[in-house]
Amino acid sequence: MSTIVVNDSREVLLVKRKKDPYMGMWCLPIGFAESGEDMREAALRELEEEAGVRGEVIRLIDVDTVENYFYGSLAIVTYEVRIIAGAVSPGDDAVDARYYPIMELPELAWPSNEKAIKIYIDLYHDTWAMIDSYRQLYPEINSMDMLSQVTGEQKRFLSNVLGRMLSTYDKEISRTWADELSYKIPVLKEYLDLLVPINEKILSAIQDHLQGNSIKFVFSDFVETGRELKNKHLPLPELITALALSRKSIWERAQNNRILASPLEIYTALELNNRIIFLYDRFIYYLAKGYCE
Repeated sequence: MSTIVVNDSREVLLVKRKKDPYMGMWCLPIGFAESGEDMREAALRELEEEAGVRGEVIRLIDVDTVENYFYGSLAIVTYEVRIIAGAVSPGDDAVDARYYPIMELPELAWPSNEKAIKIYIDLYHDTWAMIDSYRQLYPEINSMDMLSQVTGEQKRFLSNVLGRMLSTYDKEISRTWADELSYKIPVLKEYLDLLVPINEKILSAIQDHLQGNSIKFVFSDFVETGRELKNKHLPLPELITALALSRKSIWERAQNNRILASPLEIYTALELNNRIIFLYDRFIYYLAKGYCE
């Protein structure tokens, strides 16, 4: 069993082997599971015995089978672990224990350790790239936990900005949307007098939601609207497409206003978009329900 422990500076915990095989070489904290011992518990026990720290398993990183000149056939299971207590210090089977930059490691005793670390780096590549880009705005960010705190504040801020944008430009957004419908879905051109007020009502509801206000109507009101559109012979597939374009128009306006100016704002906008998608799904459901009745 072996463990990968990485700190906020992206340094991985290694131990220097005291015994053969590979005496004097560095490796991840590693050792054998005892008879009947759970593999996770064995990995955590070896971590404490070799590096002096207690941890908790986050996830399985790799399972590798190797032929070793000293031990013969081995299965090496590697877990990602988070330290929960203790200070790093070498144990009975180690002469040293310390952190090394994960991109500047010494030669490791076990090829399986190198393989597991490569898998770990691949897993976190995008996360680290995201954190690095956010550090340009928030130098204090060095972990996903800190990133979550900042993005929480950013979501609230961006929600208010988008809400104010909709209150200011709702008429203009609907006009641009109507022009797009006329061009992309010509069959809807004759229905714009019906569709534009519906779209403005939807944008108003999105605005209320983003700013934390109660939506001023109940979604079931759209059932009657769906019936009316059916009676006017407006085709349902084109109606659903029109609402998809309505949602797109919000983000096009945000881009035009340069609201999404930083990587952090673009990232936090993704979650806001999920909330907006949920509302549009409800609009579509009740419109379609009334249409089909």
